[in-house]
Amino acid sequence: MKQMLYGFIAIIFLLSGCALAEAEAVEGDFYIVAHRGASAYAPENTLASYELAENMNADFIELDIHLTKDNEIIVMHDHDVKETTEASGEISDYTLAQLKELSANTNEKKAEKMASEPQKNLRVPSLKEVFEEFGDEMHFMIELKNPKKNKGIEEELAVLLEEYDMIPTEENKESRVYVHSFHKSALKRLYEINPKIPLLQLVTFDKGEKEELAGKELEDVKKYSTAIGVSHEYLDKEFIQDMEENNLIVYATAVDDAKEARKMKKIGARGIFTDKPDLLEE
Repeated sequence: MKQMLYGFIAIIFLLSGCALAEAEAVEGDFYIVAHRGASAYAPENTLASYELAENMNADFIELDIHLTKDNEIIVMHDHDVKETTEASGEISDYTLAQLKELSANTNEKKAEKMASEPQKNLRVPSLKEVFEEFGDEMHFMIELKNPKKNKGIEEELAVLLEEYDMIPTEENKESRVYVHSFHKSALKRLYEINPKIPLLQLVTFDKGEKEELAGKELEDVKKYSTAIGVSHEYLDKEFIQDMEENNLIVYATAVDDAKEARKMKKIGARGIFTDKPDLLEE
């Protein structure tokens, strides 16, 4: 874990009653967000994938969360378990105990590479397990999925973040988490519950649409979010500078090429989401 990360996050989220403190960049800082862990090399959203990302010196591990039938927070990307396990069906139809019986090691190539991993590290983890395993060492990017399929998850997440001391307080101004989503309603709901939780709005642009965040949309995002995530394809230096002038730091998403990662750093992105946390070591 890079030590400078602690100072950086403390600067961004100095408390002023909410998480919207002005984002002051420390020149040279550039953060690696391990997308679903080191998911290019290990089964995504598993303890094995997160441990590999940690060993590759990622600054954040990124993960996706859903609510189970018994209202526990589980870590998995898709709503249907068939995408990463041997079973099928909606997560909301399974209890936590039932999901813990499923293997997430279904990719043949990755299964071969991870054959020596303890089976518990290749099963579907709960968010509590991830915090207990990595909470003292890692920082987290937690994605809220479709709120209609996960009613009440914002409240459950806020409680868990408090329980594991992930949110800045007067005594401890460091934040070890961002919560991000494409769904504005989910982030706004979380902001209503606890405005001290740092939020990152994921932004998409339609084909042919002008690549900008401006006007009412920009002002709306600034009310609850301190950062945005945008596909690297749409980022340039001018856009990033404009966002930083509006107190929104910018992360580039879906970067798995070292040359592109260096470009993102050069034009001022604060970091990248990547399946390959070691890509800058190549």
